[in-house]
Amino acid sequence: MKKSLSAVLLMILFPFLFISCEKELEQKMLLAPAGVPDFTTTAQSVVLSANTDNSKVVTFKFNKPDYGVKVVPTFTLQFDVPADTTGENAWGKAVDVKLTGDSTEKSYTGKDFNSLLVNQLKLPTGTQSEIVVRLKSDINQPTGDATTVKPVYSVLTMTVTPYQAVIVYPALLVRGTQAWVTPATRTEGFLLTSANFNNKYEGYVYLPNASGWGGDNFILESTSTGKVYGWGTSATTLSEGGGNLWLSPAPNYMKVNVDLDAMTISYTPVTFYISGDDNNWSTSANPMTYDPSTRKWVANNVSLTAGKKFVFTSNGSYDISYKVNSEGQLVYAGPPAWTGNNITVPNNGTFKVTLDLSQGDGRYTYSIE
Repeated sequence: MKKSLSAVLLMILFPFLFISCEKELEQKMLLAPAGVPDFTTTAQSVVLSANTDNSKVVTFKFNKPDYGVKVVPTFTLQFDVPADTTGENAWGKAVDVKLTGDSTEKSYTGKDFNSLLVNQLKLPTGTQSEIVVRLKSDINQPTGDATTVKPVYSVLTMTVTPYQAVIVYPALLVRGTQAWVTPATRTEGFLLTSANFNNKYEGYVYLPNASGWGGDNFILESTSTGKVYGWGTSATTLSEGGGNLWLSPAPNYMKVNVDLDAMTISYTPVTFYISGDDNNWSTSANPMTYDPSTRKWVANNVSLTAGKKFVFTSNGSYDISYKVNSEGQLVYAGPPAWTGNNITVPNNGTFKVTLDLSQGDGRYTYSIE
């Protein structure tokens, strides 16, 4: 009788013992460390040039924090400028670099570090800037579930002087399949680029015969990974290794946007115009003509006045429009940001105005001759 009673009591108490142990483990995990210990950099000041491209210029090192129990933290380096590290949206624009595996350090060659500073952090070239580097440590429970332990951080600052290099953006090559052939290498007019290095690609492509299965069918090939993307579940979705992409009816010249995170693709037919002071900002008075041989939009005999302003518009509106930034580079000026400055006419006269969108996002150009 005593043995039976003991067995019953054990069965009743066992779940409570298990819960107690689980709570004890959770309480131990909730003891977060103050930060990531010994977070250091091998260089407090880095000056970059073409000569440092292949050299190791900086290494970030640290030791693993002690959470009280055996856990596997994940570590992320965050790069930002001081002005973006305070306030309501602090670190909201940081460039995140996740460290792999069990690593406790991250090294950069000059080329890779320069690319991060110029292309992702958008720092000016040829001048010294201060940056803030934050190391983030985060953990999950042994079960893999999210924990209530908040991430811990350690921060350091350094000065950097990046240089202006020829930017080679990640690209998706437009590859013809059945009825047409594209060049074998990366070629203007047949590529989409990721100007922000973020899996979002854009470019302008001329496919006059893209209608139907017998037309300009195509696939997209990544220059970074060699992966091929094609038809998903519809004309606006993608799949890795999918079938040919095609459009019906063919939009001829189109703006193409791809999101490899969402695996989507969109096509917007466009025709460009010059809109400015000299035509009372009309979005139809000065049309441009696409030249397939040069892959550029051209408007001849355009009367312009020195000091007056203009922009490139499309389809009768400013939704897809282009202006210039503070460095005179052509930039997208439509929604949602509506950024950019109107282009200033340099001289009085009658000009040939050219718009070149063939090199992919981040490398659009124009000329006034």
